[in-house]
Amino acid sequence: MKIHVVRRLGRKEFDIVEIDLDDVLFTYVEGSVIKYQTKTEVFSQISTLEEQERLFSTMGFAKLERGYLVHMEKVEWFDEDTYQVFFERHPSKALPSAPVARAHRKDIPEGKVVKPAPHSVAKGLYYPTGR
Repeated sequence: MKIHVVRRLGRKEFDIVEIDLDDVLFTYVEGSVIKYQTKTEVFSQISTLEEQERLFSTMGFAKLERGYLVHMEKVEWFDEDTYQVFFERHPSKALPSAPVARAHRKDIPEGKVVKPAPHSVAKGLYYPTGR
């Protein structure tokens, strides 16, 4: 079985690599981070959003807000009034949504953008029509 881990190249530099669990001699915890010792090297579990982002960006995820990685293929629509992405065609407040920073608005495909209705009943819950 292969797992994705962090190879530290320096204080701030790192690569995400895949190792085979058959190559791991033992694991241990150092400062709440799991380490994997092989014969030649020590690897770390993915433990920061930056590390996760590097791995997930190859799988269709994008950072749309600080602390959020969004699977872009799952986004159904973007509410331009509340700057939220929704994952259902007809969302409600009970269903998951994720915030979008204004700086990342450009990362939302235009076909997913829903402009707010001028007299909508529930602010922030506009139902896309005619897409």
